[in-house]
Amino acid sequence: MKISIDIKHLIFISLGFVLFTIIGTVSHEYGHIIVAKSLGYETTLHYGSMSYDNSSFQKNIIEIYNQNKTEIENGTEFKQKAEYENGVKKLTNDILLVRIGGPLQTIITGIIGLIIIFWRRKRINEYGLKLFDWLAVFLSLFWLREVFNLTMSIGIELIKPDGSYFGGDEKKISELLNLWSGTVSCVLGTIGLFISIFIVFRIVPKHLRLTFIAGGFLGGIFGFILWMNILGPKLLP
Repeated sequence: MKISIDIKHLIFISLGFVLFTIIGTVSHEYGHIIVAKSLGYETTLHYGSMSYDNSSFQKNIIEIYNQNKTEIENGTEFKQKAEYENGVKKLTNDILLVRIGGPLQTIITGIIGLIIIFWRRKRINEYGLKLFDWLAVFLSLFWLREVFNLTMSIGIELIKPDGSYFGGDEKKISELLNLWSGTVSCVLGTIGLFISIFIVFRIVPKHLRLTFIAGGFLGGIFGFILWMNILGPKLLP
């Protein structure tokens, strides 16, 4: 079978990747926001990030620290010791949970896509990919975010070294869990790579495989630039 690029499908696939790149970016931040709100924080959504206000809680912990600095550093007793220790523990746990929220949302969305694909696998094999199946393909490829993040962080370190091959939420989560900084990045990146290979080489039809890869490359890059540099800053500054 001759494998070539189908221009018509290339356009639709590229547009699909543009759309889902934007959706994936915003929904990832909503993952952080849902967790932060559930913990009682006020949140703000930006085009490529989110912020939450824990300043009043932090301020209280800092005040206790400043008032009892000597006792804290020497490990001796002081009146507000329990409040301080519980506050530090809560603050650290909240930061960890909010960090986890973004990647967790991405992973859950990817898993939902995979579940749909496995549920409809027999039908896909018999009748090919229908619109609903293509939706599942794009959802399952939310896992590509983990591959992209790992690849980009390694690439940036090779080009402009700053002492770490890893970055983003995954690095922070690893550090907050007292793990090697690349633990979460490597684990999720590897899983994401295998899932992406499975989707491309076992689910996408062979005659559209090259077109799909090209569309993913073009649409992913254009979608990233469109959202992060053009639309995003104007819509969600």
